[in-house]
Amino acid sequence: MDSIRPSAIPVREAAWPRERFTMLAGIAAVVLAGWAYLAYEAWRMAAMGASGMHEHVPRSWHAVDLMLVFGMWAIMMAAMMLPGATPTLLLFARVQEKQTGGHLIRAWVFASGYVAMWTVFSIGATVAQWALHRAALLSPMMLLSNRALAGAVLLGAGIYQFTPFKQACLRHCQSPLGFLLSRWRDGRGGAFAMGFSHGAYCVGCCWALMAILFALGVMNLAAAAALALFVAAEKLVPGLRHPAGIALICWGAWLLAALVF
Repeated sequence: MDSIRPSAIPVREAAWPRERFTMLAGIAAVVLAGWAYLAYEAWRMAAMGASGMHEHVPRSWHAVDLMLVFGMWAIMMAAMMLPGATPTLLLFARVQEKQTGGHLIRAWVFASGYVAMWTVFSIGATVAQWALHRAALLSPMMLLSNRALAGAVLLGAGIYQFTPFKQACLRHCQSPLGFLLSRWRDGRGGAFAMGFSHGAYCVGCCWALMAILFALGVMNLAAAAALALFVAAEKLVPGLRHPAGIALICWGAWLLAALVF
């Protein structure tokens, strides 16, 4: 047995970079496909606006409209949030490799649980968009037409950055190893549950930031990309939470003050 173990270790260590490359390539493919779809939707909506078709958009939605909006939100959340979760996915795969010698399938199961949690969030975002559309508070380009409400969204997102709940959720996102050690479960079912739980912490951390999309335009890809970059940076770089909160509070207060003065 002693003669077998040393020869097995280099094989597993050498295999890890190939598996890691496969995971990164898969994540990149999903993310790029998501952004490509969003770019197409943004182009399509801009073309509709240029042709005046937005003027004939009905106030009420049908089941197909709800499903299309839900699909758009689900794809957007996957494209925006998977890059920030990649370090945790790679660490999870590494721990699986050390424990069992196999990790790729369970790592993808973990990722599917993470995306599933953001899909649940997308249901809430779809309902919010439907309510805003029904109340005529949302432009055809999915932008809040009420400046006071837009300012309130920005102000609320800034205040949320200072709450203990935000701090607690962000702490889990910033410490993937601590999360894995405290929440570890075996098997594929355990991998999905862990991914879903990690996604729940990320939703708790970032839901208010995602709500900013209503103030900036849901199909504003520049704003979505900036938010995705900030979400990833906030998990990797300590100390961004408070400056971002101050900036959002000032931005929201400025919009509200502009309505008064």
